[in-house]
Amino acid sequence: MKILPDGRYELCLPFKSDVIELPSNKELTRKRHKKMCESAQRNGLLDDYKAVFKECEELKIIEKIDCENETSHFLPHRPVVKTDSITTKIRPVFDASARETGKNSLNDLLYKGPNLIEQIPDIIDRFRSYPIGISADIEKAFLQLGIAPEHRDFLRFFYPTENEEIVYRHSRVVFGVSSSPFLLAAALSHLLEHVPAEDSEIADKLKVSFYVDNCVAGVSDVTQQEKFILKAREILSRGCFNLRNWESNVECKYISKSTGTTKLLGILWDLDKDVLKCRVCVKDLEIDSNITKRFILAAVQRIFDSLGILCSATLPPKILLQNTWKLKLSWDSTLPGDIVKPFLKWWGEVAKLSDIEIPRHLEINDTTRKCTFLLMPAKKHIQLAYFLEQTLPKV
Repeated sequence: MKILPDGRYELCLPFKSDVIELPSNKELTRKRHKKMCESAQRNGLLDDYKAVFKECEELKIIEKIDCENETSHFLPHRPVVKTDSITTKIRPVFDASARETGKNSLNDLLYKGPNLIEQIPDIIDRFRSYPIGISADIEKAFLQLGIAPEHRDFLRFFYPTENEEIVYRHSRVVFGVSSSPFLLAAALSHLLEHVPAEDSEIADKLKVSFYVDNCVAGVSDVTQQEKFILKAREILSRGCFNLRNWESNVECKYISKSTGTTKLLGILWDLDKDVLKCRVCVKDLEIDSNITKRFILAAVQRIFDSLGILCSATLPPKILLQNTWKLKLSWDSTLPGDIVKPFLKWWGEVAKLSDIEIPRHLEINDTTRKCTFLLMPAKKHIQLAYFLEQTLPKV
């Protein structure tokens, strides 16, 4: 790890061995690149896709190269469109697992590193324990980490154009390389460990508030809120990270009060009512007359519930899915009526789950009691815990 004069972290790729036996992948990448460009052109995406790379070049995230290198490696890439993104609508995704037959991919030769990322339920539980909630994210977090020059040739790629072959390479950490989450977490950890004594309180709070590039925290009052925002921005900027997109249920000097609903580590935060809801994405899943094991699994996976709020509602289809395994049915076999009928009943009501709300702020004090109920009939195992403060139940 090296810290550049401007504070930016420059890192090496964590190879498993000093002897790097990595094929160039050039021919494989060339074939996939041609198909990708043709597809992007047909879908009217190629010009916008080129613009993304042009911006990256201007920001020195990528660099054009002209010379051949025997130890180089190429990464295929493709555009991914996210229409609901408030920042980047189209972005490149690089495939570091691409390999020629019988040979290694880049990801095969890299250590993933230990998991330094906080657990989502832990972050949200801390976030809920304060009356004022705060969220933000790091702008292009991975792209703020430099790659050591001696490893950049392992991150070559073709510029998205149909007419000529132009070669570039990455000078920053690439999203899609297996070690990248570890490198980001390690850099943030190092940055937060080496702050001046007067910033240690905010740095300690930040250490347990990040999930990859998302910061989710809480404070007790507006004075603490303003101090946290000011100091968090300052601390992160020392490593060339820009903490942005601040949202809160309470306005202060540095941010206006947010409105509407925002995504928060996979769940939804209604800022107007200060409540949390689960994401239930079933509208785009068209039901077929032939209900299969594959469809039931897809339906269950449309409900993201990191806090277990809807566990009792998502249990029935999971039990039905378990029954399909007991019957040794294939993924696309027609299911028997005693599985299809209860599933269709559940499916007809599943959209209502998106209406369920719980208070974001979970007030816990000396009078609060935690109550746990355990239900274990023959086919179910449900455990429900909630906090009871006098007569007010809170999940």
